[in-house]
Amino acid sequence: MTRLTRRLLTCALLGAMLAPAQAAWAQEDDTTICDGPEIPGAPHLVMMLWRGPTEVERGVRDQLLSQGIEINVTCLSADSSRDNLPTMVARARELAPDLVYTWGTSVTLGTVGAAESVDPEQHITDIPAIFTMVSYPIESGLVPSFEDTGRNITGSSHTVPLEAQIRAMQTYRTVSSIGVLYNPLEVNSVINIQQLTAAAEASGIDVIALPVPLNAEGEPDPDSLEGLMRRLTDQQPQFLFIGPDSFIGTHREAVIGLAMERGLPAFTGTELEIANGRAMVGLVTSYYNLGRYMGSLIERVMIDGEDPADIPVRTLSRFTYIVRLPVARELELYPALEILDFAEIITEPLQ
Repeated sequence: MTRLTRRLLTCALLGAMLAPAQAAWAQEDDTTICDGPEIPGAPHLVMMLWRGPTEVERGVRDQLLSQGIEINVTCLSADSSRDNLPTMVARARELAPDLVYTWGTSVTLGTVGAAESVDPEQHITDIPAIFTMVSYPIESGLVPSFEDTGRNITGSSHTVPLEAQIRAMQTYRTVSSIGVLYNPLEVNSVINIQQLTAAAEASGIDVIALPVPLNAEGEPDPDSLEGLMRRLTDQQPQFLFIGPDSFIGTHREAVIGLAMERGLPAFTGTELEIANGRAMVGLVTSYYNLGRYMGSLIERVMIDGEDPADIPVRTLSRFTYIVRLPVARELELYPALEILDFAEIITEPLQ
């Protein structure tokens, strides 16, 4: 069957086919792409995830369903620990899937390695791979360029240009300094601090960047957050900036709560902290829309047979300016009326 015939057949039978597929994959609110039924003979995708399925993978699922595409999916999660990555890679090798999907910089580097330091003993090299939620694919050493990865991988980045994020902060209020806490063990977070500092300095803004100290196990210490936030707010920045940092994202409730106690609003460049946290304002890429794009990549590689090396790395071209109004009200930092003309406003308190 040709691709055109398959697409016409999909369109003709969509009403009949889609409901059963959705029932199988998503009959309960908490059912994810990882819970799909086994389909004999269907292509096999292994998802290498940092903390289990997210809104990105919901977008992947919905894109595949919308195209009538049936695949088998195995999800492996690092449970937010880099120590679990070697075991995940070994398991993925055993499964020998048609495609590997990786989420986040740490998982992606642990799975396929940096371009200049790939080790066939430690990394997957003989299976096509696509990555998502990698903040800085070039700077982290994953690929030499967006247009030509030079290896059998491709993917997407969710990062909004920092210059645009700084302008978004300045649109909300006058900014002379930005505060940020970050995990020094996350490559993406360290790169983000470097890039943020350069972009902010070009706009005459100071960056107060404090790394989270490590505990006895060599991991970032959540117990240090209160003291760090005290040090940060004593220097009176206008925003707490939250970038692509999995540790801060995991502890967003504590971090943002400590900031708000001292009257400091949070600005985020990633959707998690405002969609599922109390960040006051953000300029973000939609995780769900990113997942829809990743679903289209899965189709191109697994169904249409394209070589990932021939597919450029992409970021989405549309970003969303979001204001969480209950937080603005609590901090008495109301958005200007003109912001209401273009921003997405969240009016309900976080549940």
